[in-house]
Amino acid sequence: MSAILTAATDHFRDRMSRIQSLVVPEWDNTKIFYRPSMNFKDQGIVLKLHGDGLPAEAIVMTLILKAMNEDGSSMFVKADRFEMLRHVDPEVVSRIVSDMSDDDEPTVEDAVKN
Repeated sequence: MSAILTAATDHFRDRMSRIQSLVVPEWDNTKIFYRPSMNFKDQGIVLKLHGDGLPAEAIVMTLILKAMNEDGSSMFVKADRFEMLRHVDPEVVSRIVSDMSDDDEPTVEDAVKN
């Protein structure tokens, strides 16, 4: 592996090792853990939904892919998307996803705009 690729993978590994959390008061003060970044595979899933004209689904999928329990396990499964789209407050979901966004890194929404 080249020195540049090694530096790039080391940087991403470091970013992905930083676990952050936030509390959702509307959900009985549930604490959601998350990483500040997503890999290309997960970003591709979100970008495809957005590109297909499904921005609400893209926001919900971002939450599903990023949200973790304290032990690092996924808080949601992809099939939860349908329940979330129909029965969860979209303002709360949007706020959570926005709060999860790292200010230093372009969001999926930024990438779609460009």
